[in-house]
Amino acid sequence: MQKNTVFILSGPAWAGKNTIWNLIRPLCSDYIEESTSTTTRTPIREWEIHWVDYYFVSKNEFEQKIHKGEFLEYAVVHTFYYGSTKDELARITSLGKCPIYIIEPQGMTHLKPLLEDAGYRVVTIFLLPPSIDEMKKRLHNRWTETPEQFEIRLATAMTELEQQDFYDIKIVNDDIEKAKEELLIVLDKNNALRK
Repeated sequence: MQKNTVFILSGPAWAGKNTIWNLIRPLCSDYIEESTSTTTRTPIREWEIHWVDYYFVSKNEFEQKIHKGEFLEYAVVHTFYYGSTKDELARITSLGKCPIYIIEPQGMTHLKPLLEDAGYRVVTIFLLPPSIDEMKKRLHNRWTETPEQFEIRLATAMTELEQQDFYDIKIVNDDIEKAKEELLIVLDKNNALRK
């Protein structure tokens, strides 16, 4: 018997992944739950909460988890470790829910085959900004990065855009309400728990 569907939502920085997910979360919380990633970066937004938005750990703690085999996947993104733990997947599926991973494209390329090999049906969704200029504008409006961090993130985002053809579904976030509705339709249509 096939296990629950697992969703992976990716895209470059500033495409609006977390913004759209936060709008959708209350509409599907009875059957989908976000997998909380573990990271070595410190909270950069005032609303970020440990154990809710991320599991914030030191580099040493993260590397110990790697050596213990606790991650499904992990990657270095913008000079910080990010990863998805096996325990987090087990926690969500034990609740009878489908996990959604909101991760960088680098993480998707590692995570998808691992989940498929474990018997999960994986649906990948790539969220695109309307343009590169809009992507840059969104970053400047956030004021959370130094000029050096901005250049690193911009270079990473440009590389990530090149990976969009490896995804099952692409959604352009040129209108937040429209993108939200498109993503909700994808989640409902591809979720065996809703049938």
